[in-house]
Amino acid sequence: MPTTCIVDFENNPEKVIYAGQLLRGTVQLTLTEEKNVRGVFIQIRGEAYAHWSKKKGKRTKNYTGEEIYLDEKTYFVGGSEGEVRISPGTYNYTFQCLLPAGLPSSIEGKFGHIRYTANVVLDIPMWVNKKFVNPFTVIKPINLNDDRILREPISKAMRKTFLKCCCCATDALEIVVRVPVGGYTPGQFVNLEIEVKNKSNEPVSEFTVELVQKITHYANNSRSTRYQEVSEEVGTTSGCDTFQNKNLRVNFEIPPVPPTDCVSSNIIHIEYAIHITGSVGFCHGDPVIKIPIKIGTYPIQDGAHGNTVAGTSNVVVIPQPTAPVIPDNQTASIYPTALGFQDDPPTYEEATRNDNNEVDGDNFKPKYPMFRRQTSYSIGN
Repeated sequence: MPTTCIVDFENNPEKVIYAGQLLRGTVQLTLTEEKNVRGVFIQIRGEAYAHWSKKKGKRTKNYTGEEIYLDEKTYFVGGSEGEVRISPGTYNYTFQCLLPAGLPSSIEGKFGHIRYTANVVLDIPMWVNKKFVNPFTVIKPINLNDDRILREPISKAMRKTFLKCCCCATDALEIVVRVPVGGYTPGQFVNLEIEVKNKSNEPVSEFTVELVQKITHYANNSRSTRYQEVSEEVGTTSGCDTFQNKNLRVNFEIPPVPPTDCVSSNIIHIEYAIHITGSVGFCHGDPVIKIPIKIGTYPIQDGAHGNTVAGTSNVVVIPQPTAPVIPDNQTASIYPTALGFQDDPPTYEEATRNDNNEVDGDNFKPKYPMFRRQTSYSIGN
């Protein structure tokens, strides 16, 4: 039988940990034969990596971005020099590592990733090291209550005219889209309102709503960037006939995705927007309204936001606890429970889309917190 290794995180079967938290765990290493090693250690590593190519004529130029956030080693046996003989058997070890508070969240994308692994390594002299790779998810805590502007409603409007056969413009199609707040956590519902005044002679057959994740990749020592947009259709609704007015609503759930972050990493930035597209004829460009939103890990408290979407005044408000101030010397305790989720903790679900999830041969998808909590600004279907 081959050498085996099992890594468990203490009281954390999901292997999801927040930046600033103390990671504790155990390692069970089983050897079926005697081995000579310099050392046996665990390496907690976090890194960002991005790579893409651009063609210029007949030449192809490659761009790479790399950044190391964490690289901590703990030796269980031996060290970086010398040699130790280990007999066959099962060995149990413990480890711990305090994660820096500013770590970016895990993400796996088409052109890059931010990835964290707990690697158990047998450092074998004059031979290839034996490595057991254990990926895990890191989440950067983002409290949406810290940005007051996110509590306010967002309204976006557009006016579009169409050309008739005689090259004269029709009266306008006017569209206004509203959302009650500017920030959500995965698991919350976005209650979207679409107000349509169609004075044109072009009917709108339907409206499609997409949640768009924009990932920007940066290369080292280069101004070149690579964008990736991941669109997920989250809802559709009826359209609006010519010379008609309509008020439409679409409710959709934010899927498990990493939080918005354009600060923590110099290699990968993550942003989100809601795209609302009206379908008109093939001869005309479809009207599109884009609303930027912020995805966080702690939802806006009920009552802290501005005006709610019309028609929700009869909703029972569910009180939510206030997030306590966490002293600098207690950053290791930044759990969801430390932010007021003792009675309503999140669940953790795998990312719905993953373009580059091979980690040492394993199909790995990061997991993100989901808060299925109804509030006056977030009403489920």
